[in-house]
Amino acid sequence: MGPNVIVVQSFGPETQRMICPYCSANVSTRVETEANAKTHLFALLLCLIGCWPCAPCPYCVDSCLVKKHYCPSCKSYLGQFEN
Repeated sequence: MGPNVIVVQSFGPETQRMICPYCSANVSTRVETEANAKTHLFALLLCLIGCWPCAPCPYCVDSCLVKKHYCPSCKSYLGQFEN
């Protein structure tokens, strides 16, 4: 029996074709956009400098959000992309 091979996949902001390492299905990843610590920090910073009407803006800017990739077949988390 040979060694197990683990393929490290780099993810981008868009869906991509790959073979799921969990269910071995050939899929196009499902991408979900979520806020992360950077998003919350930018919103807090805008509030602290007195620009509270603009505080929701980081939640609408793609570069402040993280893109999480999931397998549409088995729903497993596959990886993420951050700007």
